[in-house]
Amino acid sequence: MSKGFGILVIDAQEDFFNHPNLMPTRSEIIASMHALLDWARQNTIPIFHTHTVVAQDGSNAMPHWHTNSISTCRLGSVGVKPPPLLAPHLNEPVFTKQFFNAFDLPELNQAINLAGIHTLIVMGLYTHACIREAALGAYARGLKVIIPIDAVGSYDALHADSTLHWLDGRAAVCTSSKNLMRDWESTPLFANASSTWKHLNPCNVEEVLFEVIPQTSFQIEAIGRDVLNAQASWKKLSIQTRSAELKNWLRILKNKEKLWVDTLITDLGKPLNDANAEVQYGFNLLENICATLDDIESFANHDVRYHPLGLVTLITPWNNPFAIPISKIGPALGFGNVALWKPALPASHLSELLMDSLKEANLDHLIGLILGGAHTGKSLIESPFSTAISFTGSLVVGKKVASVTHRLGIPLQAELGGNNAAIILRDANLSEAAQDLAGAIFSFAGQRCTAIRRIIVESVIADEFSLLFKDAIDALNIGCPHDSKTQMGPIINSEQKAFLLNQIELEKSKGTKTLAIALTPQDLSENGNWMTPTIFINPSITSPIWTEELFGPVIAICQCQDLEEAIALHNGVEQGLLGVLYSAMPANQDYFMQQAQAGLLSLNKARPPFNVNGPFLGWKESGIGMPEHGRWNRDFYTKPQIIYKR
Repeated sequence: MSKGFGILVIDAQEDFFNHPNLMPTRSEIIASMHALLDWARQNTIPIFHTHTVVAQDGSNAMPHWHTNSISTCRLGSVGVKPPPLLAPHLNEPVFTKQFFNAFDLPELNQAINLAGIHTLIVMGLYTHACIREAALGAYARGLKVIIPIDAVGSYDALHADSTLHWLDGRAAVCTSSKNLMRDWESTPLFANASSTWKHLNPCNVEEVLFEVIPQTSFQIEAIGRDVLNAQASWKKLSIQTRSAELKNWLRILKNKEKLWVDTLITDLGKPLNDANAEVQYGFNLLENICATLDDIESFANHDVRYHPLGLVTLITPWNNPFAIPISKIGPALGFGNVALWKPALPASHLSELLMDSLKEANLDHLIGLILGGAHTGKSLIESPFSTAISFTGSLVVGKKVASVTHRLGIPLQAELGGNNAAIILRDANLSEAAQDLAGAIFSFAGQRCTAIRRIIVESVIADEFSLLFKDAIDALNIGCPHDSKTQMGPIINSEQKAFLLNQIELEKSKGTKTLAIALTPQDLSENGNWMTPTIFINPSITSPIWTEELFGPVIAICQCQDLEEAIALHNGVEQGLLGVLYSAMPANQDYFMQQAQAGLLSLNKARPPFNVNGPFLGWKESGIGMPEHGRWNRDFYTKPQIIYKR
């Protein structure tokens, strides 16, 4: 039953999707829209489509199209049609419009009224124009409006972000398609803004591990005021004293080592060895932060002073919920700041435990923990207290954060993931490369920003490598994350698993071949989010499988003729976080290090031991602003001041 819900699809047409500056990308929007359409059809939710159609001679085009000689959506052209995945079904009406507002069409109004719609989901193109007008048109007619932010797009990112910012909470509710599909039956989007969010066990989705009640903007402001009031006395302490306080926190963290490991395994399905590695990395990061603070004081030039920024906002992901928060909280406090910290929802329980450790160290009054999803995050980044934001997360969300910090005029440090590539040349040790890649790629089910997503192999060794790689993958241990032998556990949640499976089916529908691999062990719970590795062979380099970070156990292998072509393939995507070369020849290594466009480079190892004192950064779309770690922490978390004396 539709329960009074309906979907309005706006201008899902090739000419609009083919704009070169579309954000999110064409494939990302189409995937989200396709998932929503499938969900709506399964739940018998009425779907209405509107298309912009212009006469072949352009006589009825909008005036500004005439002025700017825009020839778009002409009757009978390929560009007027929708992408195949978004084509209307036979029982779904299509309405033709000429201008921005679909509700200028009386027949659309009548169809929505006859269907008994009270809540309309609006998706399509473009956010800053026709989506905005449709939302306002529906609102003016008494309808509740939901805009799934990953199923709308625009070529004007700043204008689109401002549009969604203004509409949200006024004429519409802006949320993700995943949240929409999960919550629609209880409609908490309208009924209760603070509805409980439940985190399910990745190994058994019938078990609720914990619940979260998202915090409101009023709660965020109250917490922000309290934390900011605490900064006055904290920043007056010497840097040695603040370092000593952090060393005490480190001692407390180390005393609870088993708690952190067990929680990572249970809450996230992170395999035991990966959980141990993350906890040790977190300890090492905090040790380095304290050492850096001590060094800065020892070698300080007191004519140059580094003042804290004030209150900083820290946003951390779910996949490294121990090490990454420590890497941000440590330097933020060490340099005299206080912070509001929002972890991703699946990391909420571990974050509360970390706050307990801060309380034990008498540091909890300096950190405000903010729990919630996209709405909470939106309220947080627009908080009037923030003087800077450090963000680790997806490219789409990061771009939205960047537009806010640009508008507010505050610094942003952002790590936005990677679509990382490994190049394998004929002089490499192929057996070692295959073993190294299999373990690095699929540990934690590929849910790491530094995981390799693309393999580029010289054609003369492609067949030999594929056989070795298949054997290495077949030998992977997929299973219970508590088992020390397990290398690959479950996907974080059912929504992400469904998204990945959908992407796999879309790629298979294009005829792209896959490398045959072993099946998931039969003794695992059928209620777990288990997947097996999927390797696509020679997909189109314009396919999402090649161009985007899918964040799961899905990768692609392409062939190249030589190192020069391999570098072109390596660099030919928007992201630039990690690049790997397998080659024994120094000349090849030198060329790779000169030409590869990534912030982190590695030779003959897909998962290098990251130096806690070195910069962690992405190039191109993978990073914004100052690197993290080492001396770069001071450059982000302070503002310098020079003193001149006569």
